[in-house]
Amino acid sequence: MKKGVLVLGHGSRRQAANEELIKLVEMVQANLGVRTAPAYFQFARPSLADGVESFVGEGIEEIIIVPTLLFPGVHLKEDIPQALEELKRQYGERVRFHLTPALGHDPRVAEIIMERARSAENNLLQDSDQAAVRRAPRNPREITRLSRSLIEDALGKNYFAERFPGPAGEVVRRVVHAVGNPDIAALMRFHPQAVAAGLAALKEGASLFTDVRMVKVGVNKTLLEELGGEAVCLIAHHEVRAEAEATGLTRAIVAVRSYRQSLPGSIVAIGNAPTALEEVLDLVEQGVRPALIIGAPVGFVGAAESKARLLGADIPFITLIGPQGGSSIAVAVVNALLALASGGAGL
Repeated sequence: MKKGVLVLGHGSRRQAANEELIKLVEMVQANLGVRTAPAYFQFARPSLADGVESFVGEGIEEIIIVPTLLFPGVHLKEDIPQALEELKRQYGERVRFHLTPALGHDPRVAEIIMERARSAENNLLQDSDQAAVRRAPRNPREITRLSRSLIEDALGKNYFAERFPGPAGEVVRRVVHAVGNPDIAALMRFHPQAVAAGLAALKEGASLFTDVRMVKVGVNKTLLEELGGEAVCLIAHHEVRAEAEATGLTRAIVAVRSYRQSLPGSIVAIGNAPTALEEVLDLVEQGVRPALIIGAPVGFVGAAESKARLLGADIPFITLIGPQGGSSIAVAVVNALLALASGGAGL
């Protein structure tokens, strides 16, 4: 059944305002990969009925209507459902309709509000913290304390309690600290058993497989060795190089295949190569079970797709959505888990 998405705006007598919805729809279309078009409930065209008629003319049989209204007022409670009932009577069984809820008090909306507030001229740091920054503390514990405080101020008082409670929040704090950008927190995703599985594996002396040397070099080897583990990276091994050249595969794929027998029970940290993550997931589907997969490949070709596949995998994982990633993020996750497994805080 062919599907389409109508992004429904309120509509304005000002054409410039209506064009903002068009820009939003273009972004959705580019990322969703499903036919997507704008429609307006009032004051502008195409109307909701126009949008439905156009979709039906294209052979679309299932239409998802996504209102951009923030809260469920009269339009969403009464007006739009009434209009939708008329459309259902008009098209009968030829078309299926789905109406999604208002955007509402979604954490992602709150994040946009916070980002706008942070970017305003009057920043939200307390005077005491501003003074502390100017003093440039040199004591490592004071630097860590201040870093935690600034991260928590930037994301909001209740952010970690509501979004990433407990040890997962420690991992996110470490990632935010590593990249210097609080906005990265919104991209982080955890399998429900991810942190527990990772900590259990580390405490049992699990090995750590990394896709690139930058991840291996960045890992806290002292803590890893104290827990009985070792870090392994095969991408520069001469046999891996030779096989990659002979087969035309990436060295990242060949390195994963070379380590296949040792992957069960290990922790995998991918900080660069989407092809490495894809290969690990292929092996998972064949029954190979690492204890935890940390998936943070970066780039515009395959990175977002490989991480989206990881999100649907039946295995503990820590990842972030979209093309962002990199060795620093993979290292931050590993080091946070090592610190937690050793009895400390993630940051």
